[in-house]
Amino acid sequence: MFFKLILENVNGDRIDMTSTSNKYMTSGVEGLNPPTGTISTSSYAGMDGSYLNNAFIEKRNVVIHFEMRGPGVEQHRHQLYNVVKPSRYIKIYYETSGIDVFAEGYVESCEVSNFEQLVTGQISILCPDIYWYSTESVMAYYSQITGAFTFPFPTESNPEPFVLGKYNRDNRMTIVNDGDETGFTLVIEALDNARSPTLYNADTDEYLQITGDILAGDIITVSTKTGNKTVTLDRGGIQTNIINRLVSGSTWLTLREGRNRFYLQGTGLENLRVKIIHTNAYLGV
Repeated sequence: MFFKLILENVNGDRIDMTSTSNKYMTSGVEGLNPPTGTISTSSYAGMDGSYLNNAFIEKRNVVIHFEMRGPGVEQHRHQLYNVVKPSRYIKIYYETSGIDVFAEGYVESCEVSNFEQLVTGQISILCPDIYWYSTESVMAYYSQITGAFTFPFPTESNPEPFVLGKYNRDNRMTIVNDGDETGFTLVIEALDNARSPTLYNADTDEYLQITGDILAGDIITVSTKTGNKTVTLDRGGIQTNIINRLVSGSTWLTLREGRNRFYLQGTGLENLRVKIIHTNAYLGV
């Protein structure tokens, strides 16, 4: 199977582990499948069976087996060490004919056999975030004024006026999730004053509401991703944590597999631009 595997450190330096036969030849990759689940149960007293305490998925461990061939092996080995450093951040890009994804983690070890005729090596990477993410994001937008600029311009032979924008009365937003259920990023931009915007899931009736006034120029960013749930206000270039403005009863909304429908409510919706940013997430690739 054709595949491409690239490692990138925090500085943006990259190593292509599938470049040419004279450099790094990846012979195997572990950790592409869904990580192991841990299930804890307890026995009933004097009864058959047991009951579930909790169940969760362990961290992902990506192990890359490779060979180094051709001239300049020592030089290539040191290039590898410059990018892949134990305990340091690393980003793994994995691409096949059907998928293009990345995962993020930290290098556990990077070992190379120096004194063998065929130089082999192994890189172990631990990923606290268990998902592989698509390299491209999808978005759903809401604005009461939607752009509709078209060509050509009016001329003497074609005097019909052209449309600069359309007024949108539909407060619904639809987005498709082609991966596993996961969180998303919600961005609310205020063109003028508004109050208490609320995003509802049309299928589950769950909602996420931010109480209080939003001033012209404010940008509120909400992340509902597991392990990174935040609510941040950007006002005049100064960012503030406003998670305390989430209304009691709000849910950290997620995107289920397939089509997801949302709608907006609040005071001054006509003054807001809202977008949902989603990246497909996969437990296994």
